[in-house]
Amino acid sequence: MLKQKISGLALAFLILFLLIAGAVTPAWALTGRDSAGKSLNNAADYLLTREKARGILSPWSYIALAASGRDLKGTLAGQACEKMLAAATASGEMNDYATLVLAVLAAGGNPYNYQGQNLIKKIQDSQLASGKFADNIAHGGEQLVNAHIWAVLALHAAGADIPDKSKALSWLVARQHADGSFYWDATDKETPDVDSTGMALMALGALGEKKDSPVVQKAVAYLEKAQKENGSFESWGAENPESCCMVIEGLTAVGIDPLQGNFNKAGGDVLTALLHFQLPDGSFEHITGTGSNEMATSQALMALASIYFGQPFYARLATPPAANRYKARFIVGDRSYTVVAGGKEDVKAMDAAPFIENGRTYVPVRYLAYALDVASDGISWDEKTAAVKLSKDGVTVTMVIGEETGYVNGLARSIGVAPLLRDGRTYLPARFVAEAFGYQVDWDATSQTVSIKNSN
Repeated sequence: MLKQKISGLALAFLILFLLIAGAVTPAWALTGRDSAGKSLNNAADYLLTREKARGILSPWSYIALAASGRDLKGTLAGQACEKMLAAATASGEMNDYATLVLAVLAAGGNPYNYQGQNLIKKIQDSQLASGKFADNIAHGGEQLVNAHIWAVLALHAAGADIPDKSKALSWLVARQHADGSFYWDATDKETPDVDSTGMALMALGALGEKKDSPVVQKAVAYLEKAQKENGSFESWGAENPESCCMVIEGLTAVGIDPLQGNFNKAGGDVLTALLHFQLPDGSFEHITGTGSNEMATSQALMALASIYFGQPFYARLATPPAANRYKARFIVGDRSYTVVAGGKEDVKAMDAAPFIENGRTYVPVRYLAYALDVASDGISWDEKTAAVKLSKDGVTVTMVIGEETGYVNGLARSIGVAPLLRDGRTYLPARFVAEAFGYQVDWDATSQTVSIKNSN
């Protein structure tokens, strides 16, 4: 009888254990994520310490730090972006422009207007008739598969449209080899490459392909065969952390757990293989025994962040499209302004330029009104009272030259500064008018740009 009771209790505890085990995160996931989190912090600390000791890091190090969740304020990320801009301008290479976009996003900047340049439009305009993004912004070219991949990832991270997404996808799919692999050289139809295949999976994920997609399944099958029994991957005949990283990022991008299924080998998984290259100071080496390597460390940091957060690095950098698609932009001293409609920008001419006075940016009334979609019949000027009135969608904004009080639907509001007459033209403070119509306003002191965006 006692034995029966003990057996019954044992069975009850077994059933309870199984129920609990099924209701919580599996132990492997906790172990993998926790291990990645610890190593991630050590790698990030190493890069920040390296910057203090040696100066500006590579753009990819700042991209990795941002993807890992580190705040880049107080770092030299801005200077790294400026150097990258100079390099991209000189080379015209797509890879340089894509890296610059990702670095600007990492640093909290605006790639739609960086140093007076719309980096996003440059990339968008480079898409060729074949669907490929050109190897070089200025000179074209269809040889580099990685240039196409990084252009797609940069646009995705920036929340930007791909002009012809279907063709961009078709071009990439057509570069897949019979064994499921990809290679950086589009003219080479046979050489398999783990790194290129991982990158291609990232772009496929950004283009909307997931694990049930045939092109993804073929690439995954190739990677499964390429993986070593210790969980590692190799490129050019040597096991290295960068190859592991590209696989982690690529699988994550298409919704596949890189630590499970056929990627969990008897001798380890890709995470244990990656961590084999981490040194006590938190850095990673490119080849065992060669010492700390900044590029290996930055790529490892991005991959560790992908495991820890469950997103590829470019998704961690991504901002909502509404955050970057502005309604209009005005640049101080520039007799042109930009309006955005349907995701496309249109540059329009003005006969007068915005200026700064008393710490506020003034914009010619008519062009400010047009940028905010105020129709011509919604703009009126009362010469006797020196009052300008703008009306749109049931909102009427009234301002008087020389007075620091404005009116929104008849209710008085402090402006802080007064509208001005200059050279026979009326100028209004941009922020007050835009906010009165429900828009948000950003000011970039470096480029002297007022950006007006929808509040929703």
